[in-house]
Amino acid sequence: MGEGAIQILCGGLGTLAYALFFHVRPRHLLLATLGGALSWLLYLLVLARDGNVFLSALVASMGVCLWSEGMARVRKAPANIFMIPGIIPLLPGGALYYTMSALIGGDMDTVMLKGKETGLMALGIVVGILVASELVRMILWAEIRRKKMLRSRRTPPGPR
Repeated sequence: MGEGAIQILCGGLGTLAYALFFHVRPRHLLLATLGGALSWLLYLLVLARDGNVFLSALVASMGVCLWSEGMARVRKAPANIFMIPGIIPLLPGGALYYTMSALIGGDMDTVMLKGKETGLMALGIVVGILVASELVRMILWAEIRRKKMLRSRRTPPGPR
């Protein structure tokens, strides 16, 4: 089994553990776990292509946000049930650990390098969620407006 596949599996298992810890209902566990595996898969694909942690985190968080919104509509549940566990693999815990370790050790070059990586990953996650959430909101708003217009065209005007 390749290193990437092991990482994706571990990302899914970490998501499952997080979802269990926070009492995600059993009927949503599989989809929440798949969201975590999906987020790490997207992260690895973009990172392998570009090597840019910001872009990788952005695309992965957008993917998991869109996944969560879709699953929320399919399962008639809040999107956060799927999104929050799905983002867990993306959190820059390792980079933050190495930043703090280097800070304590006085290695300022590593602090700057790992601190930048930590900040870019966190910023990518936030921007990805914002962009995807706004995209979903705009699509839903347009769909509501379209349905209202169709309804208003079908009903004949009443007597005056």
